[in-house]
Amino acid sequence: MVTDSVDEAAAPPEVSLGALLRADLPVQLAALEALGEAIAGADIQDERDRYCGPELGEASIRVHRICSQLTGKRYQWLLAEEADGRWATSAFRPRTFASHVAQSHHISYANANHTIRRARQLRDEIPRFGAALRAGRVGPDHIEALATTALTSPTRIAALAEPVGSTESEGGDTPAVPDNDPDDAASTAGDDSSDPSAQHSQTVEDFLLEQARQLTVNQVRRLGHHFARVADPEADERGYRDAKQREYVELVRTLDGWHLSGFLTEENGRLIRTAMDAVMSPPAPDDERTGEQRRAQALADVAHLVLDQGLAGNRASVRPHLGVLIGAAELDQLLINAHEPDPGTPDAARSAGASWETPALADLAGIDWAGRLREQPPTFDDGTGPVPPALLRRLATCGGIYRVLFSPEGEIINHGRERRLFTPAQRRALIARDKGCTWPGCTAPPVICESHHARIHWADGGPTNTANGALLCYHHHAVVDARSISMTRRDHRWIFTRPDGSLINRDLHPPGERGIWSDTG
Repeated sequence: MVTDSVDEAAAPPEVSLGALLRADLPVQLAALEALGEAIAGADIQDERDRYCGPELGEASIRVHRICSQLTGKRYQWLLAEEADGRWATSAFRPRTFASHVAQSHHISYANANHTIRRARQLRDEIPRFGAALRAGRVGPDHIEALATTALTSPTRIAALAEPVGSTESEGGDTPAVPDNDPDDAASTAGDDSSDPSAQHSQTVEDFLLEQARQLTVNQVRRLGHHFARVADPEADERGYRDAKQREYVELVRTLDGWHLSGFLTEENGRLIRTAMDAVMSPPAPDDERTGEQRRAQALADVAHLVLDQGLAGNRASVRPHLGVLIGAAELDQLLINAHEPDPGTPDAARSAGASWETPALADLAGIDWAGRLREQPPTFDDGTGPVPPALLRRLATCGGIYRVLFSPEGEIINHGRERRLFTPAQRRALIARDKGCTWPGCTAPPVICESHHARIHWADGGPTNTANGALLCYHHHAVVDARSISMTRRDHRWIFTRPDGSLINRDLHPPGERGIWSDTG
């Protein structure tokens, strides 16, 4: 009887949902813990018997969104605890707040330090993104993608508060994405596009947030890189010079071989990797070597080619085998400025009277942010970037330049040649357009792709030109031929159709985006 009375006294009283929403924080946290234990402790087999797969998938989405919102709130609580200061007198006697968080939350110090840094950035540098995270309109991965690319210099952080200017697209390129989120009705001021004064006062952070809500995480990362390049290109220049200073290769003899270690810049790393990929043939059926083992042999094969063909000492006469995609207008300006002194070098900075250690902030007031952020930035031929300005200037003076012309509908204008194999120029054009394997969902890069006669096969009289060409990786090239899959091009992307007429592409994507693999067979 005593036990029962104790249990009844300890049991929390039943309250309504409305009362719980108005309750104090400790009561709400107790209810949240109890509810979390009830959900996590449920038997999965019982849930599978009671609910179908889509219902459990929807439950996963809702829990993920709740966790994201609570993550944003947890950031606020951590900073409030840090400001209070009493954490320093806890039993752990931590030397730093990060040590206190690591010990109290039972996480690593690196994780705690990263969490605190991200919380401070959301509070001090991108508060609108912090509010959107707590409202469930963006996720932690979107925050991470933007913070690691856009918040990388004082100039870029300052640029976030600049007015974005006109939000109307000059060319109609801004995608109109339907927004069916009911929580958007509670958006804070600045998100209301119907208010002219709100548009006029929209900041760069508002613009980036508006775009981020419509983009995937990878697209947000690319947008962050593009913003960073527009706001403070000198920061990329400094990073490129720092990387050059840290570059090294060490090849040391050990008891049973040689140990290779080092660090290369983006440019030199791509050169080495391209050379290795060029000498790597597809593995034979009985080749059981791992990818790492085959790359080790490829590096040795590159050395064989240089030594056996007597190529040593001729490096100055060979143009860089490095592909960069750049718009015509920016290329023209680059060629004009190519022979001017590089403002990113110490000698040029000193001759101009500037301080090399503390470069002046860029003039941000005159930038048309909406227009600049809609432009396509220079990228490497596989679509990645950013390309350091110094590398662009050097390629403009010593690299080979070729042009790929597109029609207003996005198709390549090319006369083609009547031959079985695609020419190197045609393959470069296919790479510029397709960026990699065109099979839905495949992310194979161009270096392991073959040029395929897509619309009409060569055996059926198909021409060898870019209109009839598409990139397919080795595996999917064989799949297309073996399964008699036909390919047609519509709305700037390739459509794959089975012999029975059913489409492999089921989800439509904007121009330039690859389809999603949705074949369950």
